[in-house]
Amino acid sequence: MIVDQIKHSPFLTEEFLKLVVQLEDRVDGDVHSEFYSVKNGLLSNKGSRDFVDYRPSLKLTSQLLDDLQCKIASLDSLHFSQIQEITDAFTNTSVKIVKGDQAVNLVLPETYDKYLIELPRKKRHELKRKKSRFESLHPNAVLKESKSDDVFDVFVELHKTSEGEKGAFMKDDVIEFFRNLLTLNGWKIYYLEEGTTILACCFVFENEKGCYLYNSSKNNNFNDINPGIIIIDKIIEKLISNKHVFFDFLKGTERYKFDLGGTSTQLYDIQVNL
Repeated sequence: MIVDQIKHSPFLTEEFLKLVVQLEDRVDGDVHSEFYSVKNGLLSNKGSRDFVDYRPSLKLTSQLLDDLQCKIASLDSLHFSQIQEITDAFTNTSVKIVKGDQAVNLVLPETYDKYLIELPRKKRHELKRKKSRFESLHPNAVLKESKSDDVFDVFVELHKTSEGEKGAFMKDDVIEFFRNLLTLNGWKIYYLEEGTTILACCFVFENEKGCYLYNSSKNNNFNDINPGIIIIDKIIEKLISNKHVFFDFLKGTERYKFDLGGTSTQLYDIQVNL
């Protein structure tokens, strides 16, 4: 499942990587392809790992690196199956592999009731408690989706109210990156709204198989009723009703991802020295 999700993720598209490179104001290097660049004899992934959750499977060979006059290949955020492909191609070469980020994924069952049943008892009880309290206080809140500038602006403003690094993340260039991303096919914002008030937002990519959660924000005035948890639960319920098969939380091991049933997948970094 996760290998297929990586293969069909939005992070492997030329249009996505072009926006990331523009954001970083990076020169691609002396040589570049759709997915990698080479500079001063170093081949590396296009786009920072901070913005790119999954990587393509590069057909690396000693001949390719030699043709590119490249002595080192340094790649990040690879699944174990991708690491195996590279190590199989460089059996007589110095290869260093280290654990990198972790991604968290949820395989969706056929029904929402089955999803709840499959949660560990304690987590199921806690989710039901939060849902019950939320619905008793905000019975008219509804899940909506949009690509509009108005909703995007709310997503950004709520994001800026986050604590710590997350609150400082939305600089002008990052805002422009997300705004451009929203114009691409598949990208949209789910938002939880009651009346004219937006309680939480999820910036996602969705295809016919499932949904990738790229970023999120919430209205801190409603923290006592857990709008960040409630919106994801509602998205999961909607995806299941539409026969989608996964909800990918992407990189990061925040507790809420596991509370909602996600399981982690280790990603790896690899360096090949010729």
